[in-house]
Amino acid sequence: MKKSDHTYNDREIRAFLEEGCEFDGKLNFSGVVRLNGRFHGDIDSEDTLIIGETAVVEGNVRVGIAIIGGKVYGDVITKHCTEILSSGYIEGSVTSPNLITHEGAQIFGQMNVRRENPKLTIVQLASKQQPAQQ
Repeated sequence: MKKSDHTYNDREIRAFLEEGCEFDGKLNFSGVVRLNGRFHGDIDSEDTLIIGETAVVEGNVRVGIAIIGGKVYGDVITKHCTEILSSGYIEGSVTSPNLITHEGAQIFGQMNVRRENPKLTIVQLASKQQPAQQ
């Protein structure tokens, strides 16, 4: 993952599923968890889930903060924020009070930004051609 990786250091990450590993079941956790492998099942937490570029999650995700760089086949519901990186892919609905989507992110489903003053942020890459100055 790119930009968001710098927010969390190794001491903060409580669990890690490495690329090439696969897990079936239900995941409940506190703290920060990073997935780079395949996960089959539902994920529930009040804290932060990082889904790496090589990760595939097949199940529903209910967390405080989700940073998605891999693939999710299921619904994503967050209490605070969902960030979908340019490599992120979701087949399912996304419900969050704050939704950040990077250019290139793919979402196939319904997006719900729910709160009194919803915040949707779309991050675009700088264009290769700058507009001519007058």
